[in-house]
Amino acid sequence: MTTTLPASAASPASSAGPLSAAHPRLLTAARVALAANVGIVLTGGLVRITGSGLGCPDWPRCDGDSFVPTAGISESWHAAIEFGNRLLTFAVLATAIGVLWELRRAARTTRVPRVVTRLAWVPPVGVLVQALIGGVTVLTGLHWWTVSVHFMASMILIGVAVVLVDLVRTDAGDPAAVAPSPRGPARAATAVTGVAFVVLLLGTFVTAAGPHGGDATAPRLAVDLRLLAIAHADGVWLLLGLSVATLLVARHAERPRLARALAVLLGVSVAQGGVGYLQYALGIPEGLVSLHLLGATLVWVAAMRVLVAARRPLVDRLGAAA
Repeated sequence: MTTTLPASAASPASSAGPLSAAHPRLLTAARVALAANVGIVLTGGLVRITGSGLGCPDWPRCDGDSFVPTAGISESWHAAIEFGNRLLTFAVLATAIGVLWELRRAARTTRVPRVVTRLAWVPPVGVLVQALIGGVTVLTGLHWWTVSVHFMASMILIGVAVVLVDLVRTDAGDPAAVAPSPRGPARAATAVTGVAFVVLLLGTFVTAAGPHGGDATAPRLAVDLRLLAIAHADGVWLLLGLSVATLLVARHAERPRLARALAVLLGVSVAQGGVGYLQYALGIPEGLVSLHLLGATLVWVAAMRVLVAARRPLVDRLGAAA
């Protein structure tokens, strides 16, 4: 004998609107998680420019048998900065868990696309992986390639967070958001985001060969700094040119959302390029390095928004089919 449940009890109700309309706390949680991932990148930059990367010389403990800085650690302010950055890992993990919690609440009354749930699991798992990468970075004495991997992993997590925010925020009934995307603008936008990723990677090489290695004893990248800086700048110019071309294509194809995202990317990239040239001309001062790191993160957020604006219809179809 089988029992048929009422439709309302058998499955959550579907909704043609955005998840944020019925569950504003979910959008807030997704935005907080994005902000937390950006924030820990900035504090990681502070660790590097202050030379505090080995303030806690051990991992997972800080020093010897102690998980917290001890009075015996020389230059304890370096230890405080590094330990503070480690503690922020738990805050970032908490925000990722918060998104999962709000998704669970939302699923009780609203159909949540499977693609959203699957993406929401990436940040908490990614934070744990990042903690392990951070441990390798410390145990290798801040070797330049481990620091680069650590930074780029953060960029991947930020990218996922941007996509999650968009999936929760964007109205699924908005024709501008879900209309079929022409192949030309979609492919060009993908290329823009790919170039932005390469620019970030080149930026880590410039930093690896520069004076801010996180510690005076950290192994540096033995390549001429000027050569790397030129390669990085060339990448930025390529990004700008490709963004302008894609913006023209998006306008011709009447993709206003994509065009707006590209305009934002262009503005942020131009400002970031100006800071980059200025810091190089002034001998890479710490303050401008921090500002440049913030700019790099904002460029990546803007680039991911370009990708989402071009590829969102595909994501929606995947979510509907899952």
